[in-house]
Amino acid sequence: MTDWTDRVPDATFDLHGQTVSEAATNAERFLKAQVKARPGAIVRLITGRGRAGHGAPIRTRVRGLLRAMKESNQVVRDYQLEDSDGSYLVRLRD
Repeated sequence: MTDWTDRVPDATFDLHGQTVSEAATNAERFLKAQVKARPGAIVRLITGRGRAGHGAPIRTRVRGLLRAMKESNQVVRDYQLEDSDGSYLVRLRD
């Protein structure tokens, strides 16, 4: 059996160009809509890696959102920062 992270994402949402607040709100909306439309799907959230020396505030905020959604057993079953450090793969609940 293949690992869920090897699957091609069913949908992708790019958060580039948004403020941290907009990105968090829009990521949450996207995830909630996707879990209704595609239970158990794999989706990708593109956060970007941040600017050199300036951290990655969107990535950090989205990680907190994903953690909270996973811990509450709602929407997110699992998530992983991809090798590029600029996106998360997210496995949605069934």
